[in-house]
Amino acid sequence: MSKIAVISDTHGSIENIRLFLPRLKGVDALYHLGDHAEDAPDLARILNCGFVSVCGNCDPFSASPVQYVVDWHGKRILLLHGHTVFGRQHLFYAARQENCDAVLFGHSHVASIETYEGVLMVNPGSLSRPRGGKGPSMALLTLTDEALNAELLF
Repeated sequence: MSKIAVISDTHGSIENIRLFLPRLKGVDALYHLGDHAEDAPDLARILNCGFVSVCGNCDPFSASPVQYVVDWHGKRILLLHGHTVFGRQHLFYAARQENCDAVLFGHSHVASIETYEGVLMVNPGSLSRPRGGKGPSMALLTLTDEALNAELLF
Protein backbone atom coordinates (compact mmCIF):
# COMPACT_ATOMS: atom_id res chain seq x y z
CA MET A 1 0.00 0.00 0.00
CA SER A 2 1.20 3.51 -0.83
CA LYS A 3 0.09 6.71 0.93
CA ILE A 4 0.18 10.36 -0.10
CA ALA A 5 -0.55 13.40 2.09
CA VAL A 6 -2.57 16.05 0.22
CA ILE A 7 -2.50 19.61 1.53
CA SER A 8 -3.71 22.95 0.19
CA ASP A 9 -4.07 26.57 1.14
CA THR A 10 -1.47 26.75 3.91
CA HIS A 11 -0.91 30.48 3.34
CA GLY A 12 2.45 30.40 5.14
CA SER A 13 1.18 28.68 8.28
CA ILE A 14 2.09 24.99 8.61
CA GLU A 15 1.86 24.48 12.39
CA ASN A 16 -1.42 22.54 12.13
CA ILE A 17 0.38 19.65 10.40
CA ARG A 18 1.26 18.54 13.93
CA LEU A 19 -2.44 17.71 14.50
CA PHE A 20 -2.17 14.99 11.84
CA LEU A 21 1.32 13.55 12.38
CA PRO A 22 0.19 10.31 14.08
CA ARG A 23 -1.93 9.45 11.00
CA LEU A 24 0.80 10.41 8.52
CA LYS A 25 3.52 8.00 9.54
CA GLY A 26 5.07 6.36 6.52
CA VAL A 27 3.58 8.59 3.81
CA ASP A 28 5.38 8.18 0.52
CA ALA A 29 4.89 11.75 -0.74
CA LEU A 30 3.23 15.11 -0.17
CA TYR A 31 1.16 16.91 -2.79
CA HIS A 32 0.69 20.64 -2.07
CA LEU A 33 -2.10 22.21 -4.12
CA GLY A 34 -1.09 25.84 -3.90
CA ASP A 35 -1.56 29.07 -2.04
CA HIS A 36 1.86 29.10 -0.49
CA ALA A 37 3.35 26.29 -2.54
CA GLU A 38 6.68 27.30 -0.98
CA ASP A 39 5.47 25.66 2.25
CA ALA A 40 5.80 22.24 0.57
CA PRO A 41 9.54 21.67 1.24
CA ASP A 42 9.14 22.40 4.97
CA LEU A 43 6.09 20.12 5.21
CA ALA A 44 7.93 17.37 3.32
CA ARG A 45 10.85 17.64 5.76
CA ILE A 46 8.48 17.23 8.69
CA LEU A 47 6.87 14.19 7.01
CA ASN A 48 10.22 12.84 5.78
CA CYS A 49 9.05 12.37 2.20
CA GLY A 50 9.28 13.86 -1.27
CA PHE A 51 6.83 16.40 -2.60
CA VAL A 52 5.13 17.87 -5.66
CA SER A 53 3.53 21.30 -5.60
CA VAL A 54 1.41 23.42 -7.92
CA CYS A 55 0.84 27.15 -7.61
CA GLY A 56 -2.37 28.87 -6.62
CA ASN A 57 -3.73 32.37 -7.02
CA CYS A 58 -1.64 33.52 -4.01
CA ASP A 59 1.61 32.21 -5.55
CA PRO A 60 2.42 34.87 -8.18
CA PHE A 61 6.18 34.26 -8.11
CA SER A 62 6.16 30.49 -7.58
CA ALA A 63 8.31 28.24 -9.73
CA SER A 64 5.65 25.53 -9.35
CA PRO A 65 3.46 24.79 -12.39
CA VAL A 66 -0.24 25.71 -12.53
CA GLN A 67 -1.12 22.04 -12.97
CA TYR A 68 0.78 18.79 -12.92
CA VAL A 69 -0.01 15.17 -13.72
CA VAL A 70 1.48 12.46 -11.53
CA ASP A 71 1.69 8.84 -12.63
CA TRP A 72 1.46 6.91 -9.38
CA HIS A 73 1.64 3.13 -9.54
CA GLY A 74 -0.59 2.90 -12.61
CA LYS A 75 -2.95 5.72 -11.65
CA ARG A 76 -2.85 9.20 -13.20
CA ILE A 77 -3.62 12.09 -10.86
CA LEU A 78 -4.14 15.72 -11.90
CA LEU A 79 -2.98 18.31 -9.38
CA LEU A 80 -4.18 21.91 -9.64
CA HIS A 81 -5.23 24.67 -7.30
CA GLY A 82 -8.67 25.27 -8.74
CA HIS A 83 -8.57 29.01 -9.38
CA THR A 84 -8.44 28.50 -13.15
CA VAL A 85 -10.95 25.62 -13.37
CA PHE A 86 -14.35 26.19 -11.75
CA GLY A 87 -16.98 23.65 -10.84
CA ARG A 88 -17.29 19.90 -10.80
CA GLN A 89 -17.84 19.46 -14.54
CA HIS A 90 -14.84 21.58 -15.49
CA LEU A 91 -12.62 19.71 -13.02
CA PHE A 92 -13.92 16.46 -14.47
CA TYR A 93 -13.15 17.57 -18.03
CA ALA A 94 -9.67 18.76 -17.02
CA ALA A 95 -8.99 15.33 -15.52
CA ARG A 96 -10.39 13.48 -18.54
CA GLN A 97 -8.39 15.64 -20.94
CA GLU A 98 -5.23 14.39 -19.20
CA ASN A 99 -6.56 10.78 -18.97
CA CYS A 100 -6.53 10.99 -15.19
CA ASP A 101 -8.25 8.77 -12.65
CA ALA A 102 -8.39 11.55 -10.06
CA VAL A 103 -8.17 15.32 -9.71
CA LEU A 104 -6.86 17.01 -6.56
CA PHE A 105 -7.72 20.68 -6.09
CA GLY A 106 -7.98 23.37 -3.42
CA HIS A 107 -8.88 27.07 -3.53
CA SER A 108 -12.26 26.95 -1.76
CA HIS A 109 -10.78 25.94 1.64
CA VAL A 110 -13.72 23.49 2.00
CA ALA A 111 -12.81 19.81 2.25
CA SER A 112 -14.70 17.37 0.03
CA ILE A 113 -14.45 14.02 -1.69
CA GLU A 114 -16.70 12.78 -4.45
CA THR A 115 -16.58 10.56 -7.48
CA TYR A 116 -18.01 12.09 -10.64
CA GLU A 117 -18.45 9.81 -13.65
CA GLY A 118 -15.62 7.59 -12.44
CA VAL A 119 -13.16 10.39 -11.58
CA LEU A 120 -12.14 10.74 -7.93
CA MET A 121 -12.30 14.44 -6.98
CA VAL A 122 -10.59 15.52 -3.76
CA ASN A 123 -10.34 18.92 -2.12
CA PRO A 124 -8.33 18.61 1.12
CA GLY A 125 -9.66 21.91 2.47
CA SER A 126 -7.18 24.20 4.22
CA LEU A 127 -4.56 23.42 6.81
CA SER A 128 -4.48 27.00 8.10
CA ARG A 129 -7.69 28.83 7.07
CA PRO A 130 -10.50 26.28 6.90
CA ARG A 131 -14.03 27.06 5.82
CA GLY A 132 -17.11 24.95 6.30
CA GLY A 133 -17.00 24.72 10.08
CA LYS A 134 -14.92 21.56 10.50
CA GLY A 135 -11.49 22.98 11.40
CA PRO A 136 -8.08 22.43 9.78
CA SER A 137 -8.09 19.62 7.25
CA MET A 138 -6.09 17.67 4.72
CA ALA A 139 -6.53 14.44 2.76
CA LEU A 140 -4.77 11.11 2.67
CA LEU A 141 -4.66 9.08 -0.55
CA THR A 142 -4.05 5.37 -0.38
CA LEU A 143 -3.37 3.04 -3.25
CA THR A 144 -3.73 -0.69 -2.98
CA ASP A 145 -3.63 -3.31 -5.71
CA GLU A 146 -7.40 -2.91 -5.96
CA ALA A 147 -8.15 0.82 -5.74
CA LEU A 148 -7.23 4.44 -5.24
CA ASN A 149 -8.98 5.80 -2.14
CA ALA A 150 -9.14 9.15 -0.36
CA GLU A 151 -9.90 10.08 3.24
CA LEU A 152 -10.37 13.52 4.73
CA LEU A 153 -8.52 14.20 7.98
CA PHE A 154 -9.89 16.80 10.42
